[in-house]
Amino acid sequence: MKNDRKIKCEEVRPVVLDPKAFPSEKLFYWLAKARHPVLASDNPLAKLFIAAMLSGEAVKFIYVGGSTPGAARCVNVSLVFQNETEGRIYIAGYCPERSGNRVSALDLIMVIHAWN
Repeated sequence: MKNDRKIKCEEVRPVVLDPKAFPSEKLFYWLAKARHPVLASDNPLAKLFIAAMLSGEAVKFIYVGGSTPGAARCVNVSLVFQNETEGRIYIAGYCPERSGNRVSALDLIMVIHAWN
């Protein structure tokens, strides 16, 4: 049997989208760029993150960027990468404290500690 129910205007709820739930246009295009893995570097800090990525160690550091500059972060590193050759190096990984994936720029990392 066919559903002939008529919908009344007051039954229709408007869809409200939270703009904070979507990245900005600039961030959207940055996220869409190719990520080129960095497996070797002359930078001692990059070397430490690469070793942590390969060994599965968590890394704790102070990050001067992001939404809470100067906050301590802990990340299980999944990728050390660059968007462009000779460009900025980024660290991607899972942050158990914030229950999500995070990306940090290597040049904005101040203090670091790695452990098993």
